Amino acid sequence: MFQNAQTLDKNLHASLRFQPAADFAFARSLTTAPLAPTEIPEAAQFYPVLFSQSGLLNPIAVLGLRERNVFLNEKNQWTEAYVPVHVRRYPFILGRIGDTDDYVLAADMDAPQFNTKEGELVFTEKSEFNPSFGKVLELLNSYEKNLREGRLILNELETTGVLVAKDLNFREGDEVHLIGGFRIVDREKVLALDDATLARWVRSGLMSLLELHWASFRHLPKVALASSRPNQVQ
Repeated sequence: MFQNAQTLDKNLHASLRFQPAADFAFARSLTTAPLAPTEIPEAAQFYPVLFSQSGLLNPIAVLGLRERNVFLNEKNQWTEAYVPVHVRRYPFILGRIGDTDDYVLAADMDAPQFNTKEGELVFTEKSEFNPSFGKVLELLNSYEKNLREGRLILNELETTGVLVAKDLNFREGDEVHLIGGFRIVDREKVLALDDATLARWVRSGLMSLLELHWASFRHLPKVALASSRPNQVQ
């Protein structure tokens, strides 16, 4: 979704206005959404929750295949009760400054929510960030905090070697559907860990997240099959 993210600047964007989108058309081609671990209990009720194959370790909600989000209907309405924060925060995003823990507020300048004629000004006449967007900042800061704290727990999945790349296949009659490009946590590798590690994972809440991860696999066939059929949405 973020095609043209720029740091919001009171001088460059003094006339920029924001008007909430009428629907989720901007997420029509979105097929994955990174999740903060705190989102997993809700997200796993509706989406497959897998893990990124490279880069920063993130749990990911799989929303579709082939550049098609199967959780949008023909009116671009979201069809499930829980919408990932990654989608709800759009078009705003926090940009990290180098390797520091400092962030700047940025936004996708190509987003349909922005224009120069309608909606609220992003910056006030005093060149301050509009207080009306306070909840946006709260959401962004909470999301980034949860991502950072979650990685401290999830990193053990990397160090213990329980994350594996795996292509998932589903057969419908003579047709085979493939979901690839992600990693999953291997249950047998987890059960083979020493008792001290398993006890630590139970106390930290990591084991509960893994159970939700495994349970979310039940949504994979739905995503794979819906992605292969035009205009079929669950």
